[in-house]
Amino acid sequence: MWCIKTSEKEKLLTALKGAYDFRDVSSSDLPPKKLFFPEREITFTHLVKDGSVTTPPPPRKFVLYGLSLRDLEAITCLDEIMSAPEKDYYYFRRRRRALLIGVTGEAFDVPPGGDIIISSIDADTSKLLSVTEKGERAIKKHLPRLKKSKSPQAVPVKNDTMPDLRNLLMDAELLKVAVEWSWHGYKKLWEKLSRECLGCGICTYVCPLCHCFAAEDSVALSGDEAVRCRRWDACTLPVFARLGGGEDMHPGLRERYYNWFYHKFVRGYLEFGRSECVACGRCQRDCPARIDIEAVLLDIVSAYSKSAQRRRRYR
Repeated sequence: MWCIKTSEKEKLLTALKGAYDFRDVSSSDLPPKKLFFPEREITFTHLVKDGSVTTPPPPRKFVLYGLSLRDLEAITCLDEIMSAPEKDYYYFRRRRRALLIGVTGEAFDVPPGGDIIISSIDADTSKLLSVTEKGERAIKKHLPRLKKSKSPQAVPVKNDTMPDLRNLLMDAELLKVAVEWSWHGYKKLWEKLSRECLGCGICTYVCPLCHCFAAEDSVALSGDEAVRCRRWDACTLPVFARLGGGEDMHPGLRERYYNWFYHKFVRGYLEFGRSECVACGRCQRDCPARIDIEAVLLDIVSAYSKSAQRRRRYR
């Protein structure tokens, strides 16, 4: 850990810009997952003439700068998701090329992810933390004379996004049980939400952890070339759960919208022991129907807790 002046931080960033493709994502509307799992990507091309199959070349090494603590946590979680049941080849060949730099004014005890985290102390001083060996090597290479600080100053605390949801996420098991219970135990909520939700899929697209996709094949008009690509998909869209023959596992918006919550807070917990949510606030901020996701989850947990109390009372 180092304490650095603004001039040293600028020197580090200038050096990184010269050595890597540099991408400042601090003001991006879409989550950083788009750089590892693009909205649409060609997975392979088949040339009919010689039967060869080629994949697009990997990107040049690049730096993502300006990641928040929420996005660093999300990338750490997405790494785990994309590793099971088998590693996603296309995701990880991009992920391995990236150096992640977080920038924050929040206090934290354990780094949520990334390679380097820059924490503001005041207008002129920052705390520089290397989280991985990759981050350590980058700092030593570009700031070789920098000396580690024995007693770094405290970082000021700023207001967190969606603090009530952050607290709920600490008890992922409770969220799992409450959301699962709500499908039958709190039907009126899902009826209400199905009337409000537009089924547009925006909550999925802006979520840093949603990772569903559809595969599409296309053939050139000449017949010489065939291409397979994958693109983002969303479980709130009408055709997401439609099977061959026209059967639909989630025929209504009520089922589709609940499935989005189920995947994040029930299936996520069953598969990874945590919710697939980091309370970044994007789904709530960008929802055109103005659905307050945090309020919905607080309502579900409250209703479940009251129901559990009644059940215990009448035993």
